Amino acid sequence: MSAMAIQVDRGTTPRVPDRTHVLRQGVHDQILGLLMLAVSVVVLLFPMATHDGPKDAQVNELVVGLVVAFAAGARLYRGGGVWSDAVVGLAGAWLIASPFVLDAQNTAVHTADRMLCIVAGSVLVVLSLVSAAVWWSDRGSRKGSAGASHHE
Repeated sequence: MSAMAIQVDRGTTPRVPDRTHVLRQGVHDQILGLLMLAVSVVVLLFPMATHDGPKDAQVNELVVGLVVAFAAGARLYRGGGVWSDAVVGLAGAWLIASPFVLDAQNTAVHTADRMLCIVAGSVLVVLSLVSAAVWWSDRGSRKGSAGASHHE
């Protein structure tokens, strides 16, 4: 008798993964995580390659880029949840606000640096909101199915 037949005889069936859950989890952890990682690489490398902007802004972008890179790397490695979405969203919001808070926009020389912060920050905020929506959607559909556990 095969192992499958033995499990069926005992009244237990092997757990078949929910395909929509697997798809949502892949979109959440892998696709959106890779996009977040790509944005962090741009935020890390662009100021260093161009030497554009004041040193305070470059250090700020380095720190935000590293935070997002570690959060995106962690979600690629072991999966993500609401916390990684919140970290990336807050990092993006800070990136949008930082040129104004650090007062880096006063001269025309720093226009590219300011635009990088605003665009990259906006992309990070949108990605974190989409990621949170996918996670909540998956959690809601998993709660609706009887006896299913959800990935957090």
